[in-house]
Amino acid sequence: ARQAPGVVLVMTHENVPATKPPPTFSASSPGDGVAGSKLPVMQSGEIWWNGQPVAAVVAETQEQADHAAMLVQVEYRAAKAALDFDALKGTAKAPESIFGEPAEVSIGNAEATLAGAAFKTDHLYRTPRYNQNAIELHGTLAAWSEDEGKLVVYDATQSITWLQKTLATTFGIDAKQVRVLAPFVGGGFGGKGLMWNHTVLCVAAAKLAGRPVKLVLSREGVYRITGGRTLSEQRVALGADVGGVLQSLVHSGTTGVVSHNDFPEQFSFPPRHLYASPNIWISQKGVDLNMVANAPMRAPGESIGTFALESAIDELAVATGIDPIELRRRNEPAKDPVSQAPFSMRHIVEAYRRGAEKFGWAKRNAKPRSQRDGDWWVGQGVATALYPYFMMQASASIRVSIDGSAEICVAAHEMGMGTATVQVQHAADRLGLPMGRISFRYGDSDLPKNSTAGGSSQTATVVAAVTAAANELHTVLLKLVDKASPLAGARLDEIEARDNGLFLKGEGKGRGETYEAILRHARRDQLEASGDAPMPREMLKYSIHSYGAQFCEVRVNAVTGEVRIAHWLGSFDVGRVLNPKTAYSQLRGGIIMGIGMALSEETLFDERNGRIMNPSLVEYHVPVHLDVPRIDILCNDIPDPHTPLGLHGIGEIGITGAAAAIANAVYNATGIRVRELPITLDKLLGS
Repeated sequence: ARQAPGVVLVMTHENVPATKPPPTFSASSPGDGVAGSKLPVMQSGEIWWNGQPVAAVVAETQEQADHAAMLVQVEYRAAKAALDFDALKGTAKAPESIFGEPAEVSIGNAEATLAGAAFKTDHLYRTPRYNQNAIELHGTLAAWSEDEGKLVVYDATQSITWLQKTLATTFGIDAKQVRVLAPFVGGGFGGKGLMWNHTVLCVAAAKLAGRPVKLVLSREGVYRITGGRTLSEQRVALGADVGGVLQSLVHSGTTGVVSHNDFPEQFSFPPRHLYASPNIWISQKGVDLNMVANAPMRAPGESIGTFALESAIDELAVATGIDPIELRRRNEPAKDPVSQAPFSMRHIVEAYRRGAEKFGWAKRNAKPRSQRDGDWWVGQGVATALYPYFMMQASASIRVSIDGSAEICVAAHEMGMGTATVQVQHAADRLGLPMGRISFRYGDSDLPKNSTAGGSSQTATVVAAVTAAANELHTVLLKLVDKASPLAGARLDEIEARDNGLFLKGEGKGRGETYEAILRHARRDQLEASGDAPMPREMLKYSIHSYGAQFCEVRVNAVTGEVRIAHWLGSFDVGRVLNPKTAYSQLRGGIIMGIGMALSEETLFDERNGRIMNPSLVEYHVPVHLDVPRIDILCNDIPDPHTPLGLHGIGEIGITGAAAAIANAVYNATGIRVRELPITLDKLLGS
């Protein structure tokens, strides 16, 4: 391979530059690291999973590199691997925490109360592995500066600042020597939130070759090297009195994990926060497997947790004969069921009311297998969506110029979800400038630090940072005004930004000055100020979540078992909606991923050798246009008084509850309860 035409180098564990084990992401100390695995990258000949990179070929052209890679031969010595999830469930152990919360929660005596309940349901629910499958592949371009030893990396990352620090630690250099740029990321869905082996290998190869190197994964390489959602088995047992009021809630189970990261797939989060019950038992464990490290995938944990919990709630509704929406209303908690913290705001009942009215839920026939249209059984289902509120640390800078323009700078991420649009919109309100006069710089670690485009946290985080920067800018501007200015001596709380400048509140347009006038007086062409987002103390005081009610109608072919989604309505309680167009697009995107999760998606894992068997979009079936119905979106648009601009996250809430809504609708249509995803034809044939 080394002698093949155009080859610059072949890198293996024998000649790779020495690196340190990369620091992994941890909820207890976010920002310290963002690697998907703490294993040293190609520092030894030990193999931990099928698909782990063992060699990298650098050549002048892609074709030359592909040819040389085919010439590399690898000899392996086999060792026993942990691959069979079912066989190893007995070895499962509870993690130290589930993203900062205890792995086990015990309130009252849930099992004893369950045994004596008037109505109860107790079943296992299973979900498979999934992959994010962003159309745009993972890629990295790395270049080292020969004279200063600085590193510049272009990477498709959702975590610019965190990646900068992780690469610095891995290569033993100061973070100031690393610059990460991600102006174009493409889709991510969590898969690009962590640092994977290919990024380290690209940087190492550039160092070894002494020249810039670009590495873009193939579609198959994405499956082999980057982690997706892991599999789960969950038990949900519910006990209720004759009025349908929960007396016992049990939600326990196991996921497949790896020993070299800390990502449990927190399916146990939804039962902690959704329903009131005097007796609760929640438990989550993990089985260590030899597989590529599992990682965030849109609403990690909550998506599969709501499938199990919301399917069980529907089963309890059938058992009690109570309408599923009414059953949920009767079990609405006054405060957080586990933490006992007050809710910052919670209007899920209103979301259900509005959704049911527009969807036409009252026309539904609750009797399974009672609606038929030719060869098609018809059914309707509903489920609750939930995703927690997160806000992280970030900084921002604002520069206003004498020409009346402004520039916002923050190392944020834009992957098509509308970050730049919403932040310009917000900055225009804060500065009193037209949107067309504001630019937003992002995607560069040289800009003020940000956290990640993950956890549905970025909008609130950056909004808080921009607010702080705007306040600092206005404070400095007030110090620059002339003594004769109407703004002289004014405090920050006495002024407002409008009409291209600062004006006293409640006064006419003449009682203030434009930015241009203030800067001209100060003999400055521009002024820049920075600010930091405050600590999210609201997260410590309140239970804060986004909520939703997912309504869907399905048609199931009585001959073939084919499932089609005929109509969808999502009704959400997500605080204030800053931009309906971008927000509704995000919510629809999550719902579409939920459709795929329920009906077609599954990463097939060969438990004989740990090989992923369908690493392509030919064999891994994501929804296409014809699989997606009309999706109507409603939002309460009620601001939360305790969060920045009253908003909650929306990036991930759309997928939660979606799979359960489909499974519940399928039951209503056919009378067949599917508790293992995906809901494929074989599970419905003969219906």
